[in-house]
Amino acid sequence: MRQIPNYLDDPQQLLFWEFDEFILLSIMFAIGIMADHLGMLLAAGLFLVKIYKKFKDRQSNGFLIHALYWNAGINAKDKFPTSLPLSFIKYFH
Repeated sequence: MRQIPNYLDDPQQLLFWEFDEFILLSIMFAIGIMADHLGMLLAAGLFLVKIYKKFKDRQSNGFLIHALYWNAGINAKDKFPTSLPLSFIKYFH
């Protein structure tokens, strides 16, 4: 069982789970309702939450966000300008 958060910076909790664990469980719950296999997918969701909790406890804070950024194909180069030196800057130096 998780302890009650002591600080404002601690992750939000819903019932027994932190917010990201609860989201994983609710996604499996919704898929179970749509697929008409609620019991099986709810049990699979609880199992996935247990595995995710063990994985998350071994890593540093914010690891999942960084892993999704690097491994999920999120490419921000198209939306934001790069931080690399541009070709016209060499004329001013």
